[in-house]
Amino acid sequence: MGRMPKFDVVSIEDLAIDEIERIFALADEFSEALRAGRPCAVASGLIMATLFYEPSTRTRLSFESAMHRLGGAVISSADMHASSAAKGETLADTARVVSAYADLIVVRHPYDGAARVAAEYAAVPIINAGDGSREHPTQTLCDLYILKRKKGRLRGLTVALCGDLKFGRTVHSLIYALARFGANIVAAPFGGMDVPDYVLERLAAERNYRISTVTVDELKSQAGGLDALYLTPSAPHQMALFTGENPLEKLPSARPPAALDAFYVTRLQRERMADADRTGGGYVHFDARALRTSRAQQAVVMHPLPRTDELAYELDSDPRAVYFEQAAAGVPVRMALIAWMLERAGAAAPKAAREPAIRFKAEPSPRCANPACITRHESAYLRPRFHLARSADRSQLALRCDFCERELRVEFVGHAKSRRYYRFDESLYGYVRQWIEEGSLAVFETVKQAEESGYEPYRRGPQREVMNAAEISAACAAMAAQIVADASDPTALALVGVVSRGAVLAMRLRELIGERAGVRPPTAALDVYGEDAALHPLDLTGGFDVDGRAIVLVDDVINSGWTVQRAMTTLWRNGRPASVKLAVLIDRGHRALPIRPNYVGKRIPTARNDRVRVRLNVPAGEGEARRPGDRVVVYSMVDSMREPEAAT
Repeated sequence: MGRMPKFDVVSIEDLAIDEIERIFALADEFSEALRAGRPCAVASGLIMATLFYEPSTRTRLSFESAMHRLGGAVISSADMHASSAAKGETLADTARVVSAYADLIVVRHPYDGAARVAAEYAAVPIINAGDGSREHPTQTLCDLYILKRKKGRLRGLTVALCGDLKFGRTVHSLIYALARFGANIVAAPFGGMDVPDYVLERLAAERNYRISTVTVDELKSQAGGLDALYLTPSAPHQMALFTGENPLEKLPSARPPAALDAFYVTRLQRERMADADRTGGGYVHFDARALRTSRAQQAVVMHPLPRTDELAYELDSDPRAVYFEQAAAGVPVRMALIAWMLERAGAAAPKAAREPAIRFKAEPSPRCANPACITRHESAYLRPRFHLARSADRSQLALRCDFCERELRVEFVGHAKSRRYYRFDESLYGYVRQWIEEGSLAVFETVKQAEESGYEPYRRGPQREVMNAAEISAACAAMAAQIVADASDPTALALVGVVSRGAVLAMRLRELIGERAGVRPPTAALDVYGEDAALHPLDLTGGFDVDGRAIVLVDDVINSGWTVQRAMTTLWRNGRPASVKLAVLIDRGHRALPIRPNYVGKRIPTARNDRVRVRLNVPAGEGEARRPGDRVVVYSMVDSMREPEAAT
């Protein structure tokens, strides 16, 4: 038998509804064949490789069992820590190498979007066995298969999702699939573990679908909970919950659902949480009492397993508990998936190619905001890629990462030909699409990034000078004096200047501190928008050590505070300073983050649309007078217009 056709299952969205139905039909056939003991040779002569960068029992073993039962063979790397990945080999290189050894690769990986990377670099089909907290499509096939077998249908079912809905990748794939099949979804998250916004926004934009959110107590309550759950009359799969004394006052024509059809319970995904949040105190505990409500008596209890302490063992003997059937279904369902992929070898035209990603005209190009995205961890060969997202909110430009599918909300856009930037609003949407087509779109997280990239505002009002060269020099001297006065040990000081004007200020402060304290603190520049966001020493000696240092972070203007936050993150990634303080030449207020600088040259009251621009000359050498030309000006930035100059 020849190689399998190149068709990747990275997301549950890669499978159309009729394709999922065909897989279920094949799963029924394989279930019967397994019960009857009939052999199968559908995959005879084929080899499947399983690459698991995370622990697995059910998924890996059921995939391997499925391939063996189809007559194929398996090679496995059950612990990638014992593979070349431990030596630093990238996922892309591993995928290319293993493509020469196998006809099909099953990948599990801790980073969001990893399956997409494997699919692009592997010459053979890739099946996603779970990538970070993004998706787990084959688990969803098992879930849907059992749910349909138990209830006879999927459309119109009411399914309650309980527990960790933020990091649970099985839940995210299941939500997308249930919405497509026309089921009703009720979310009952553990505190703070709500369905991520990017999932909800995608459902709203692409399927006009809404999820109701309730508490677990409301679901389990005998007095209320499900008896207070109502469907919106206009769309059966869109739900609203009212727990007041008279909910019908808010929704007069609503009718209560006949029953809750399923509880889908998840464990707490501690491995994806910050250390401080891993305790999980008071997490969901699901027992038989949850099935005694008037509308839950016919509900099945589902769980992707493994369970920890969220499912009571007393439920195991209840015929409504189907989680072990879900696990057992992993073999026939995954047999069916592989067999269906082989069927596609003689099928019609292959799947349409993905739309080309946006070509940005700015350096650096935007990066994904998701810290768990694969592009943030294998950046040596991966560059962030984005498409326009179909956002329900048109007041911001939404870009969707091509790998992890998280959305990046853009406040400032630029036109590369005119070198102008704009605050995005809905009136610019058409122009942005035009700029994408001509390859001239630039996007910026902040005004500072836009101006550091050499872009000017679309239109500016009159400007006024608020500081001249002498005043800037006096302000720097005052800040240096205060830094020295606050330092218990001047030799422990170190300065980090945010590129570019913050770095210039840091070098000036270094000289002034040296004059007062007799020691010049080591100084580094930090480009928070660069690919590596690394510290670059500005001293002739080279090297810059963060550990144990009293760091003074230096910038020219503090605006929203996001630049400072990113700089702080970089500092802690490079070591553990004894302390970090902030020095800015201008503090203009209007911050999105509650950050207060320790050392300020001048505080200036400004309006929201006012911009502060600091112009600084490169520091003069020792013994030279400061060259004139330094100044700080304030001007108004005019918001985007309906007919911007850049598009003409």
